[in-house]
Amino acid sequence: MTLGDAEVEATVVDLLSKVPDYVWNGEELPVPVDDIVSNVYGLYVRLVEDMSKAPGCPEVGPDTISGLLLTEYGEIWVNAWEAGMWEGRRRFTVGHELGHYVMHQESKPRVFCRTDAIEEGADPTSVVKVPMEVQADTFAAAMLMPEHLVREQAKLVDCDVDRMKEAFGCSQKAMVKRLRALDLTA
Repeated sequence: MTLGDAEVEATVVDLLSKVPDYVWNGEELPVPVDDIVSNVYGLYVRLVEDMSKAPGCPEVGPDTISGLLLTEYGEIWVNAWEAGMWEGRRRFTVGHELGHYVMHQESKPRVFCRTDAIEEGADPTSVVKVPMEVQADTFAAAMLMPEHLVREQAKLVDCDVDRMKEAFGCSQKAMVKRLRALDLTA
């Protein structure tokens, strides 16, 4: 099922509205993605040195995958090296994999990888994300940076990207993309 950006945003708004207050009050930043993943969805986030060791992982180098979702085991695996280098990237990866869990899960166990994917027939020199990966990215952005809170913070700090990325616990790249997606200055 292919969802548009507005439908993905609505899915996240609905999800966040149902998070119990003891997990997140709906206003405090940064959004506690790990707490939501574990307390609401019962998924375990595992930092892993060699992502290629995951059961069912496609054949890839150990450092080419940022994260993956193992639906059969109820786990999100995150590249430990990346997580140690960029906390914002780790949080985005967890949100991305939760997006797969919420939007793309089927009845059979599956493995979802957070890596660039090339659509068949695409120019092999250019990386094109398949729609499911774009949706998971949109989900992660909406979850980590809820629109109402981004707009509120943007007014408070005059769209200062550095201050906003710190408040939301995300990378500068993710913050800039989110501000642009919401038609705010960045």
